Amino acid sequence: MKTQKLALVKSIIFSLLICLSIFLIFMITISDIQQEESNVIIPIHHRTEDISEILDVVENETNIVKININLNSTNSKQSVATNSMDDIANEKKDQLKQNMFIDLSWKVKIEDKISCLNNNRGGVYLFHMRKAAGTSLRTYLKLLTMNHQMSFHETEGKIINSNILKSPGIMSFTSLRHPVARIKSLYWYEHVEWYYIIAQNPSVAKSYKVWVDAWLDGSEWKNAFTAANPGNTYMEIENYYVKSLSGWKGVGNIGEEDLERAKEVLQMFDMVLITEWLLEGGQARMMDTYFKTSRSIQHIKDVKGNSFMKFKYHSFLARDEEEVDDLLRARNKYDILLYDYAQELVRNRLQAMSHIDLNSSKPYDMNSCPFVSTYLESMYQEDLGVFRPPKHKGPLE
Repeated sequence: MKTQKLALVKSIIFSLLICLSIFLIFMITISDIQQEESNVIIPIHHRTEDISEILDVVENETNIVKININLNSTNSKQSVATNSMDDIANEKKDQLKQNMFIDLSWKVKIEDKISCLNNNRGGVYLFHMRKAAGTSLRTYLKLLTMNHQMSFHETEGKIINSNILKSPGIMSFTSLRHPVARIKSLYWYEHVEWYYIIAQNPSVAKSYKVWVDAWLDGSEWKNAFTAANPGNTYMEIENYYVKSLSGWKGVGNIGEEDLERAKEVLQMFDMVLITEWLLEGGQARMMDTYFKTSRSIQHIKDVKGNSFMKFKYHSFLARDEEEVDDLLRARNKYDILLYDYAQELVRNRLQAMSHIDLNSSKPYDMNSCPFVSTYLESMYQEDLGVFRPPKHKGPLE
């Protein structure tokens, strides 16, 4: 009798275990299905490795990407959307594919460069874009190189040799400002302030319109200046950024191919800065946190236009300002596109910065972190320095 009761109890327990197992399996399956169909919010710098899993991408203004991921693509839930929304999603997928490569490759590269910096190895290179906070950035970077006992190198007024950006151990910097704002600053600083304040010869100064007409491509003055200074960009006011980065030699018009080449070279820089953002906090905090110097970049303003003089002489020298600005916007189409592209590039990198090991002192080898001063100056002697040609204060009579 006891044997029969024991067998009955075992049978009941076994049945209960089977029921419990079935219930647990059911609950796990339901949980997986819910997880698969849920929307996962991830930052741009946390991207899925398999881009084919992405069914829909919506990016908001804070650069947070909402990705609907279905792990079982054969049973994926079909999204209900208009054709226009599908087109937007496809466009975002293409952008995401491109940004995946840019962000990941840049993250690895910048960590290696910071490791060199933290070990007092390598060097710093500034491609100085004129009237885009380049002089202030030079002062800041010289303080940085002094702190780390590294060499400083610079190019100003000449098209870039992009091979410099490939040099091991070199941390490269450049900055961009809105093209029209940059040109106006160039006029008041390079031309008006020179003749009114430094040379004390205001009768030689030209109006804003006359000065712009003289320096635009195709003018008699500009043609003669370019012929005398091939490859020089010290006084460019028409697609200056694209010319500087694309290898322009002073002949022919700038086009789409030049713009794409300029984008490729801009991506090669370790640090790209937007001048207008340096006072807003994000970029400045990044620079001051990750590159320790005795002065904040926000407080370095080594070359600043005389605002009182602009106020005093604006009605006399720039009465046609709106008309001239419209002309400059039209003639700087490719520079404006590159400036817009630079802003997106910087936004992506600012988001990725918080996930980079900026205190890295990982082991390095001589090939990755050399002392670059000697070999860089010997290899690129013709490409380093400030290239300030004669007659840049023109137009002259």
